Amino acid sequence: MKIYQVPPFAAAIFLSALCMGIVGLFIVLPIACIQWTWNYFVAGFSVLPYINIWQASLLYVAGAIVLYLSGLVRIDVEAHKAE
Repeated sequence: MKIYQVPPFAAAIFLSALCMGIVGLFIVLPIACIQWTWNYFVAGFSVLPYINIWQASLLYVAGAIVLYLSGLVRIDVEAHKAE
């Protein structure tokens, strides 16, 4: 097995790109899908207006809040005292 030495700046760039990809996968992609779905199906077949990206992001946040308040998704944060 060959070991490669990676400079710290290159590693920081790689990790930044990886984090931005994760953000895009879990935040931007669902918001774009919500906007496209709303504009294609709801606004196309009813009298409701088209929505922009900010309104789609509000729908995404509202959906997340509804899931959390309904109890389907539970978030626990545990903190332990350092010894």
